[in-house]
Amino acid sequence: MKNAPHRFPSNEDSIGIEIVGEALPKNVPDNQRVYEPVTKEQNKSLKWLIQELRFVLKIPVSEVFRHPTVSRKNPSEAATAQW
Repeated sequence: MKNAPHRFPSNEDSIGIEIVGEALPKNVPDNQRVYEPVTKEQNKSLKWLIQELRFVLKIPVSEVFRHPTVSRKNPSEAATAQW
């Protein structure tokens, strides 16, 4: 089996973290929209959550990926997320 990101993980071996934001403009197809930047508060919460999950579940940083890296998603999703 290939390691991520060279394969798409399944729900059996991955954890997804949702960051809510709006994709604009609304009058174009989904794959042409650009997601708004992640807020400072969202990044702060994301950093804390990833640190906790990595510590508790012993996940190496090399196994933490943005969604578009390991799935068929809009490349702008989580583009400004920082952890």
